[in-house]
Amino acid sequence: MTALALIVVGLVLSIPGIPGPGLLIVLVGVFVLLPESRWLRKKYVALARRFPKIFHLIEARRARSRHARRARHRER
Repeated sequence: MTALALIVVGLVLSIPGIPGPGLLIVLVGVFVLLPESRWLRKKYVALARRFPKIFHLIEARRARSRHARRARHRER
């Protein structure tokens, strides 16, 4: 539900004349929704294959984040 709210708020902020980082908020909403949506995962994989240089940066960041979470979990 939070992801959809982020997407809607981002779309409203992306309307010309309304200040704010609209498209960035939409992307954050999509990435929050990504693990839950099979359709979004398929689109993400298709875009990652088409634009590997861009998505390599995103995947590297996600891998570092996963590694940090696992390390914190092991410390407990």
